[in-house]
Amino acid sequence: MSERVGVVFEQGTKVEMRDGVHLVADVWRPATDRPVPVLVARSPYGREMSALMSEPENLAEAGYAVVIQDCRGRFDSQGEWSYVYCEVDDGYDTVEWAAAQPWSNGRVGMFGASYLGYTQWLAAIARPPHLEAIAPEVCVADYWAASFDVGGAFRLSLRLGWTATVVAQMAETWGIDEPSLKTLREAMEETRAAMADPPRLAEAKRRAGDTMVAVLKRRPFRDDPLYHGRASWLADIFEHERRTDSAWLTRNPATHYADLDLPVLDVGGWYDIHLGGTIANYVEMRRQARTERARAAQRLVIGPWPHWNYQSPLVGEVDMGPEAVLDPTGMRIEWFDRWLRDLPARDTTPVRIFVMGENVWRDEQEWPLARTQYTPWFLHANGLLDTAAPLSAGAPDRYTYDPRDPAPSVGGRLLGIGEFAGAFDQLTVEARDDVLVYTSAELAAPLELTGPVVVELWASTSAPDTDFTAKLVDVHTDGRAINLCAGVVRARHSGAALPLVPGAVYRFTIDLVATSVVLPAGHRIRVDVSSSSFPEWEPNPNTGNPIGTDTDADLRPADQAIFHDPLHPSRVILPVIPR
Repeated sequence: MSERVGVVFEQGTKVEMRDGVHLVADVWRPATDRPVPVLVARSPYGREMSALMSEPENLAEAGYAVVIQDCRGRFDSQGEWSYVYCEVDDGYDTVEWAAAQPWSNGRVGMFGASYLGYTQWLAAIARPPHLEAIAPEVCVADYWAASFDVGGAFRLSLRLGWTATVVAQMAETWGIDEPSLKTLREAMEETRAAMADPPRLAEAKRRAGDTMVAVLKRRPFRDDPLYHGRASWLADIFEHERRTDSAWLTRNPATHYADLDLPVLDVGGWYDIHLGGTIANYVEMRRQARTERARAAQRLVIGPWPHWNYQSPLVGEVDMGPEAVLDPTGMRIEWFDRWLRDLPARDTTPVRIFVMGENVWRDEQEWPLARTQYTPWFLHANGLLDTAAPLSAGAPDRYTYDPRDPAPSVGGRLLGIGEFAGAFDQLTVEARDDVLVYTSAELAAPLELTGPVVVELWASTSAPDTDFTAKLVDVHTDGRAINLCAGVVRARHSGAALPLVPGAVYRFTIDLVATSVVLPAGHRIRVDVSSSSFPEWEPNPNTGNPIGTDTDADLRPADQAIFHDPLHPSRVILPVIPR
C-alpha cells in the first residue's frame, strides 16, 4: 500500500469469484475513514492502460473509491477468458465485493468505454443489488452488432483486427511463438508509447496499420491457424451470422432492457463505430426500462468524435473547434454525484448533441428530434442528386466490383489498430471506377441534417450474393468531399433469397445510422455508392458461401447496376431540421 496526497492506492488486490477464481484489481480511494461510493471498471486491456484512460486518481480525489479490474483470464487475473460469456457473473461478484469493503458505503456505479462498457451492461443484467448507476461509453449492448454491421456485413477491422490484437497481447502468456503476432504486438506497443506525440503517433499508426492489413487480407479467415485455437469467440460468431440466432439473443443486454432499473449515461460519437448501438441503448431504455424512474433517468451525449477519443478537436482532417473537447472525468463525476450522492444535477436535459458545421453543443428533449422533416433526395442520371423524383426511364449506372481490389476505407466509423477514423476528404476514393457519385446543386441556404440517415437503393448484380455501400458526403466550396456517415447492406441479410437472380432488380435499404451537421450555403450534398470499404467491412467474395470460408481463388468480380427511374427511384432520406 502507498499513499499520495489525499489518495490511497492499493495495487494487485485479489477479488474472489463464486467459483474460487481470483481476479486482480487496483484500488484508488480517498484517504479518509469515512465510507464512500465506489466506481468499478472491468477491463480486458490491462489495469495500467485502463487507468491511463480513466484518471482514477482524479475520481478518488473527488470522493470515490475506484476499482479497476483485469477481466477473467486477462493479464494478472486467473481463469480462462471467454469474451462476453464470463462477464455476467464476474461483474455481479465484483460489484457485490466492492459494496462490502470497509471503505465502501454500499453504493456502486460502473464506468468505462468500449469493452469496459460491455462489462457494465453484462453486470447489470445480473441485477447486483448494490449497482445503482452505469455510464457505458462508445459501446453496443447487442453483441451481433459488435461483429456485424446493421446491414449484415462482417466488421472485418473491428472484430478480426481486435481478435488479432488480443491474441498478440496474450501470446507470450499462452506460449504462442508466432512471428506475425510478435510484429503486431511490437507495433501496438510503439503506437501506445507515442500517444503523447502526435507526429510520432501518426507514423506509428501507419506502420501498425500496414501490419494489420496483412493479417486482415488472410483467407480463409475461419479457423485461421494464426490464432492457435485461442479465439474461440470467432467460431461462435461465424456459426451465428444472423441477428435472430438465439445464441445472440440469450446473452444480449438489449434483450433485458425491460428488466433493468438503472440510470444510464450513454456517450457516443458521430464517427464512432458503435454509434448505432449507443443510440439504441438510450432509445430502448427510455422506452422499455422496468420503472418510470429508470426510464426518466436515461441520458444521451453524442459528440463529433471517433471511438474513445474525446480530448482532441481534430476529428480526422477536420477541426471541430474547442467545444468538441470533452472532459470525461468531469462528466463521470457529475453523473455519479447525481445518482450515488443524491446531489443536484447541473443539467437534466436527456439529450445533448454536438452539431457539426456550427461546432456547438445543443440540448434536446428526445431522439430522434420530434421536429425532423424526413426529406428524400433522389439519384438521377449523370451523377445528379435532387429533391425531384425521376420522371423518365433511363439506363442504370454500372460498375464492376472486384473483391480482390476493394475500395479503401478513408476515415468514417473505422476501428482497428492503425486506423484513421473520422472526417476525411473522399476525392481519391470517389475517383475509382467502382464508386458512383451523385451530387446536388449548391445549397441556396444553410441546411441542418440531424437524425437517422437511410438510403433506399434499387440495384442488380451478376453475383449470387454481394454488398452495396452508401456514403453521405458534404462537398465544400473548395471541392473537398468530407464524409458524414456511411452504411452497407449484404444481400443475404436484406431479405433477398440466395442465390440472387442475375440481372433481377432488388430494393435494398442501407442504414447510415445518423449524423448532425449544418451545411452552409454554397455546399453541396453528395451520395457515394459502391460495394466495398476495406478494411471496415469484409469485402464480399460474391460467392454466397458461409462467412470466412472463401480462399483467394474463390473470389469473383460482380457486375453491379444502380437504377434511378420512376419504377426504381433510388434515394437518400435526410433528416432535415427546420431553422
